[in-house]
Amino acid sequence: MSTSEMTEGDRGALAESLRRNPTLVFENTPEKQALLDRVTVSELAIPTRHGDCRAMLVVPPGADENAPLFINFHGGGFVRGYEVRDTIFCADIALRTGAKVLDVDYRLAPEHRFPVAFEECYDLCAWAFANGAILGIDAGRIAIGGHSAGGNLTAAITLRANQTGDFVPVLQVLDYPFLDAATDPADKTPGLEDEVLPYERMRAFNKLILRSPEDALNPYLSVVRADPADLPGMPPAVVLVAAKDPLAGEALRYAQMLVEAGVDVRLRKFLNSRHGFVTNGLEEAADARSLIVAALTGAFRPAG
Repeated sequence: MSTSEMTEGDRGALAESLRRNPTLVFENTPEKQALLDRVTVSELAIPTRHGDCRAMLVVPPGADENAPLFINFHGGGFVRGYEVRDTIFCADIALRTGAKVLDVDYRLAPEHRFPVAFEECYDLCAWAFANGAILGIDAGRIAIGGHSAGGNLTAAITLRANQTGDFVPVLQVLDYPFLDAATDPADKTPGLEDEVLPYERMRAFNKLILRSPEDALNPYLSVVRADPADLPGMPPAVVLVAAKDPLAGEALRYAQMLVEAGVDVRLRKFLNSRHGFVTNGLEEAADARSLIVAALTGAFRPAG
């Protein structure tokens, strides 16, 4: 059944099935919970064109009113929502970098299909850059990043900001990003189907986010289709790729596009890891998080 043939009831039932049946189940151990216990988390409602966006502000001990900020976008195919694992990841980043972290709970498909999440998260970033005093942060030291669908939002937001000049992140972190809604999943990285992201699950996510087949060609959803002329001047990028992930090919393709545009790219391919390993604390997650921490620490270092 194509996107255009689905009824609202069809979409709702498919979304409910995807939400009830995760392929990775997060285990919140005492060690992981201890990370949350060491930070302060407050809930914010940030204005956007689609209404207030819920976000958790994670503040590490000793953070002052001039701290840097990392804005984090969770994964889930734009359909599955925020989970405590996302804020635990943010707590880890906050504790190890000294930065405040804004963990974003954006609107989901199919209730809110493309471009709602993109526009909502773009507006949230613009608000953060304009309201450093409210957040108690240095608006000149803001990085953005995300995982899977959140990596898609990060890449699209950074692309749009580079076109408009509305704001300039100091770093973009693309963690096993979804960047191509137009190519059938079986053709993305041929022969690489994983139990975390089986092809039919990926097709289901696409059906629920798209309003029409034409949306799949939009460069704010399929960022690998961006005009190369729009890429020079983009902020430095960290691209994390899981070798056992069907999305590996598009992440490598986009990293190459950025390199060819003269963007500073730090690329790491984790040979023993699957999609979702970083936020779920699996396989090579410790090395991946250390890479993110090192990149953020460098990007947040004051000039001079």
